[in-house]
Amino acid sequence: MRGMTMRDRGMTKAQLREGSGKGIAVADEHFSELAGSRDFYVYVTPRTKAKGYDALKAAMLAQGYAVSVADEAPMLPAKGYKAVKITTTTTATIADEALRQAHRWAHQRNYLHSFFKPYKTP
Repeated sequence: MRGMTMRDRGMTKAQLREGSGKGIAVADEHFSELAGSRDFYVYVTPRTKAKGYDALKAAMLAQGYAVSVADEAPMLPAKGYKAVKITTTTTATIADEALRQAHRWAHQRNYLHSFFKPYKTP
């Protein structure tokens, strides 16, 4: 079964090419939206090598997070994108510092990204 893409949700090719905005300042502007996430996905554009991925993966693994790359994710931008998934294996959410590091990495490369927070219980 094929997963839903951002193109299916109405994003144009131009919007996909625009990316998420480049730079740490851009990343820090909306970090509060990500804080408290359980899963963080970074979408690597087709036919590109994700520079710095090995260092990011090593840093996340050292902090106890699982890192994987897949052709499928809950929401891929379009055909050909790879999803780098960072997820917690021992705690309810990813620690802010680890999440900030991964989020900055995505913005430095202008990669689209998404995140998932656990449901809040009353």
